[in-house]
Amino acid sequence: MMMGSLSLSRPIIRAAFCAFLALLPLGAAWNLVAAQYFPAKALKIGPKLGGVTYDSSVVLSWREIRDGKFQKAVASRVTDAMPVRPLLIRINNEIRFHLFGELTAPNVVRGAKGHLIEQTYLDDYCSRTEGMGAKLAAVALPKLKDIQNFYQKHGAVFVYVVTPSKAAHLPEYFADRVPCPSTPAARTQLVPDYVGALKREGIHVVDTASLIHSLKGTYPFDLFPQGGVHWNDVGGARAVSAVVEEINRLAGHEIIPPFTFTYAMSQPAKGADRELVDLLNVFFPPLGYQTPKVSFQPSVPCAVSPARQLDVAVVGSSFGDLPSRILVEANCLKRLQFYYYATLGRFGGAPYRELQRNLSAGDLNAWRNADVMILEENESFMASAKVAYVDQLRAVVNRP
Repeated sequence: MMMGSLSLSRPIIRAAFCAFLALLPLGAAWNLVAAQYFPAKALKIGPKLGGVTYDSSVVLSWREIRDGKFQKAVASRVTDAMPVRPLLIRINNEIRFHLFGELTAPNVVRGAKGHLIEQTYLDDYCSRTEGMGAKLAAVALPKLKDIQNFYQKHGAVFVYVVTPSKAAHLPEYFADRVPCPSTPAARTQLVPDYVGALKREGIHVVDTASLIHSLKGTYPFDLFPQGGVHWNDVGGARAVSAVVEEINRLAGHEIIPPFTFTYAMSQPAKGADRELVDLLNVFFPPLGYQTPKVSFQPSVPCAVSPARQLDVAVVGSSFGDLPSRILVEANCLKRLQFYYYATLGRFGGAPYRELQRNLSAGDLNAWRNADVMILEENESFMASAKVAYVDQLRAVVNRP
């Protein structure tokens, strides 16, 4: 009887497998349609892949065909539409990562103690030259003066926040993994020279980069998570406290209530504490590390705090997200709006969440009415032409 059952199961298995193969093209065809009209109903086998991909434009023209761009774009769309693609990618990545130690995520570098970082931060850190801080300050100064003068003229508070880089905070984990011709002096002096030059010209700078670097070794954990590129909750809390203190000083009285906080270690990592790990797209991600999770104690109940009525705008990079969340939840700034790279997204509300994507120029008019404007730049991209949101803010406030 057992032999009969086994022999019967083989044709059933073969038939099921053949049916599965036959349905794959139908699944891909459905996904090609769903990508345009019903993205939430796309068929995918396996866990969702981490990271963001951008579709190539499919342009049917003789020029595109001759260059091969049309064929490549079509092939890319068809490949992405295959339902089994997430499963196959994770199987491939799992083998390469756990058997050979290879990282399949583009632009991700593994350093000592399992720490991960994005290549762009290392490129910046290793290309610093002596005297660069003063040169960058000279580029940023006229822009920041225009912005600060606007808000001062309108009775608002403006602060410019410099945030830290993981490469600059933990260079010993990464500097030996890539060519790093910059000198130690150039690496460590960039931010102090830049901030010092701006402060001498009267710009209201909150240097959270130097603050976080000065706290190295203060806690029994690094202020950047092993599997992430942004500061952890404790780093964000310390930075926000410094920002709030400066805003209240500039206002002449306490307009934003401060907070105290405690933390407890947590595992496995969640959210931004594992963002680079998720880009590896493996079945068994390396999450055997602890991260601190913070509990906040506002100095006054947010339900009665006047800070709830303040119109606060934060314009910045990905490093502005955690401070914005903290300012909403722990400093009672319920009307705060975080503009991610100016136009890519708008976040805020209670609970803090994404409110809008792909903002138009008209959506930025709200910046002019802010009671408090916080402009954030990371030390890896200060005064850089790579990011345009400082220029966009300047253009908005310079309008007649």
